[in-house]
Amino acid sequence: MTRSNLHIKLSNGKSIICVADSSSAPEQGYIVEHLLLPLLSLDNSEQEMALLSEHCTMDERRCNATYRYTIDLTTKEVKFFEEHYSYAKDNFRKGKDITKRYNEYVETIR
Repeated sequence: MTRSNLHIKLSNGKSIICVADSSSAPEQGYIVEHLLLPLLSLDNSEQEMALLSEHCTMDERRCNATYRYTIDLTTKEVKFFEEHYSYAKDNFRKGKDITKRYNEYVETIR
């Protein structure tokens, strides 16, 4: 099981953070096909929140998350990174940009 912290800017400009708790590597398919692509097709912040609430734990981040997605629904852009948590400093840090993996998966399903 892989977890991802999601940093999302909704189509109305509001920013939220949530956690995708399972199958969140793009190659596993679930997050891309059941959450991200449907989310990108919406243009209504209420519908976006409803979809996110179905698939994510809202208003949280997990220190054991493997990945971080940054999703801007105003521009329809998804970025994908490694996620790092420092127990000593009690903070999260965005790691290496691995968006290429996300983009490659999206191309395989089109």
